[in-house]
Amino acid sequence: MKKILLILALTLSVSAVNAWNNIPDEAIMLVASKNLTKEGKELVTKYLGDSYADDVCYIAGLEKTKKSPFSKEVHNLHFDKNLKPAKVDGDDALAAIEKALEVVRARKSHTDAEVTKALRIVIDLMCDIHIISNVRIEGVAHSQSDFSFQWYDGDAGKRKTLSNIKWSKMWVGYPQWHNGFSPQLWCEDLEYSLGSKREEFAKGSLNDWIAQIGDNASKFYARINPEYVMTRRERNELEDVNCEMMARAAYRLAALFNELAK
Repeated sequence: MKKILLILALTLSVSAVNAWNNIPDEAIMLVASKNLTKEGKELVTKYLGDSYADDVCYIAGLEKTKKSPFSKEVHNLHFDKNLKPAKVDGDDALAAIEKALEVVRARKSHTDAEVTKALRIVIDLMCDIHIISNVRIEGVAHSQSDFSFQWYDGDAGKRKTLSNIKWSKMWVGYPQWHNGFSPQLWCEDLEYSLGSKREEFAKGSLNDWIAQIGDNASKFYARINPEYVMTRRERNELEDVNCEMMARAAYRLAALFNELAK
């Protein structure tokens, strides 16, 4: 029994390194599906069907079976010191997304299996690039590693307590703390709280979205570092930022699929 629990714990810790998890990622795809055009819906349904549980976290699933053709860097966005996308040696999320999009656009020249795989890669990495801790910026040393810092952890009588938290764990932890949320409930929550901003979030091209993500991440890296102590207020405010990034991923996925279907 202990061995089973240990394996489960290790599995969960690995899946949390670079991504949210299947539940919030599936919720993102559910939100996206609600914002598809008729043509976009036909495209997605043809290759993915009506259920998306097997489509999200696709690369992470391959990694668990050690069958991923990518390195771990594929989950990350890389920028140079001027916040321009940097094509690094090895894998990069933007490069992988662009390559997958090429397959979908030229789908008449590819097998259905190849197109399905490409769409799954797009879904997985579009979720990943909206996680702030997956952004790497040249010249910002602590953006290159999973650093730890202190944040508010609760109250012990009159004394406020602090604990160490890893940068990536904070961002992927926010949705995982809502254990009672199903993908459907996450979907409803995101639509209710941020649906009015769907056009704002989806406006522009993939390159515009990448630029927004890089700019957003650079502002956090400018003030949060290994010596930082995060207050309770900021901890709560950043949970709202995390939900906003989930919504951006959802509405941008819908915009991508609608464009691909034209």
